[in-house]
Amino acid sequence: MITAKKVYKEILEMPLKERERLFSVIARRGFEKEVYTHNEVFDDIRNSPFTIREAAEYLEVAEITVRRWVKEGLLKSEKIGRNIVFDADKLKAFKRHRQNIVISKRAATIRERLSTGSFGRSNKIAFTDSTRLIREDRGR
Repeated sequence: MITAKKVYKEILEMPLKERERLFSVIARRGFEKEVYTHNEVFDDIRNSPFTIREAAEYLEVAEITVRRWVKEGLLKSEKIGRNIVFDADKLKAFKRHRQNIVISKRAATIRERLSTGSFGRSNKIAFTDSTRLIREDRGR
């Protein structure tokens, strides 16, 4: 059976010129198209479920947080045997939803500070700062 380790070992054993030829062939044939569609690049990822560790990494939180969200019913998951797995599209939607919540909370905090004048500077300067913060949160 061919394994990645065996192939790698054989590549290391090749003479330098042969390795250079191999990598030039891979570069030419491996990337024949100049532009790949999103589906061509990521379709296989979308079809395979994410583990808790992968989901935590994608959502940029700790694994225990993902487990808590599953337990609370905030994050939909499936069980395969004893393993909890997640659909990539559902994770993407969940992440988008969480980001919108964070933006809304920050905007509400800024509005509250503006109305109470708790920025410590004049309201005009505070309003400019809050507008900038909201735009940064939205990625503008």
